[in-house]
Amino acid sequence: MPFTFELLATALLTGGRPAEVLGLEVHDVNVTREQITFRPNTWRRLKTLTSHRSVPLWPQLEEILRPWLVQRKLAGGRLLFPSYRTGEEAMLTDCRKLLDPVSARVGFADREVNLYDFRHTYCAARLQTLDGDAPVSPYTAGQELGHGGDSLVKRVYGHLGTVRHRSKAVEYRVQQHLKAQHRERSVREWLKALHAA
Repeated sequence: MPFTFELLATALLTGGRPAEVLGLEVHDVNVTREQITFRPNTWRRLKTLTSHRSVPLWPQLEEILRPWLVQRKLAGGRLLFPSYRTGEEAMLTDCRKLLDPVSARVGFADREVNLYDFRHTYCAARLQTLDGDAPVSPYTAGQELGHGGDSLVKRVYGHLGTVRHRSKAVEYRVQQHLKAQHRERSVREWLKALHAA
């Protein structure tokens, strides 16, 4: 697939359900407004009424999608991630075979990683962002996931690990995590030294 990276980045940086991400059309990505809109279309429906929503087009995703959007607009197709298996543009419905080689490179077994895992990852990352100067609310994260409130975020999606950092945008950059891990390691070493003294 020529768009593996772009597809995985979109899933990781929007929190969309698999069918929502696979059914995105090119015009659903609005670079000017910095948002992606999940809406029903001829390719797929949405799960609930609250599923029709706009989510931020984070700078990292905009950077990744910009060249692909140019290609798709030149190709004249409607879908952002199309399948031409039948000879005509159609919605990709199953990307498990696409995920398996990527998963294997980082040590996971076939079918161990799926697009729903990326939804959980997005929620955890979103809960570590700032809204103004305050941590983003679980309600806002829930709205971006297409939920009517924050109960599923609190109960199911909000997996926060021990290494945390606050940023203004959802992004996955190695430098952030290395910095946070280094800070946590320094605090642990300081506490050990204090305890030994």
